[in-house]
Amino acid sequence: MALHIETSSYAKALAIAEDLLRDKLVYDVNFFTGVKSLHLQNGSIAEGNETVMVAKTKSILYPMIERSIRQKFGDNMPLMYSMPIIHMPSEQFEAIRAETEKV
Repeated sequence: MALHIETSSYAKALAIAEDLLRDKLVYDVNFFTGVKSLHLQNGSIAEGNETVMVAKTKSILYPMIERSIRQKFGDNMPLMYSMPIIHMPSEQFEAIRAETEKV
């Protein structure tokens, strides 16, 4: 699966990525800094500037990933969600399977 996480800064994103990689909960992480966004806030349109992370991992690890991030941020969780990876070359899939936590 692909894991999408939005944070308010690159430093936060880097800290999350290092924790997840160290715990073998994700295989890799790509960062997109300075991402502009629009969202509704109290009925008005607000502009944001975020760092977006996209990581590859196994779907079964999502609850452990959420728990890890919740322990670090509590009620101030970054926006995060998972997306299925429908197709991927077998050697890339095997690398994710081999390098992440065994469950």
